[in-house]
Amino acid sequence: KLLSLKNKNLSYDDYLIICGDAGICWSSDILNYFLSLYSSIGCTIIFVDGNHENFDMINQYPLVEYHGALMHQIDTHIFHVLRGEILTIENKTFLCLGGATSIDKMHRTPHISWWQDEEITNNDINNAICNLEKVNNTVDYVITHCIDTHTVINAFGFRRDICTDQLTFIDKVVKYKHWFFGHYHFDRKITDKKTCLYQEIIDLSDFD
Repeated sequence: KLLSLKNKNLSYDDYLIICGDAGICWSSDILNYFLSLYSSIGCTIIFVDGNHENFDMINQYPLVEYHGALMHQIDTHIFHVLRGEILTIENKTFLCLGGATSIDKMHRTPHISWWQDEEITNNDINNAICNLEKVNNTVDYVITHCIDTHTVINAFGFRRDICTDQLTFIDKVVKYKHWFFGHYHFDRKITDKKTCLYQEIIDLSDFD
């Protein structure tokens, strides 16, 4: 799906926003592979973190303010946006809140294949609330990795966890046009305002 973007004549004024598990920061070899792959697409990459990330690696990168949001700059045109930040691109606002719980974490090794940082914390929620207050609790889009508990149970039949509960709170606070999330390995429109993305790459102009 990434290679399909090569023929679209993109520039660095075009933005690919990834709903977590971008695959970029895991190991040095994988990092070099994905830096080469994403660079070949020729657009700017912004991603929220998922639950398959090497957070020790991500946190080594410098923090910068980009489009009004705090981000780790992974490469010249590749950025990881911190949880609870609101970025603005072409007058569109995005609340970004990565993180999710791994159901297989008991089979993974801390700081090698699993990181406790994957889960959404109260500090992340407080940062989101603080930034939302500055915009009257209203954004155009919400970008997350997992989704609220109600959606998890009713749309997918999965169990709730601490991260889905945290997003349930956010869902009650924020007003938005559309919410995009990944994590569940489906391409599915859940409601008129919530869409799960996995393989599909959508054009946001279709939602204006």
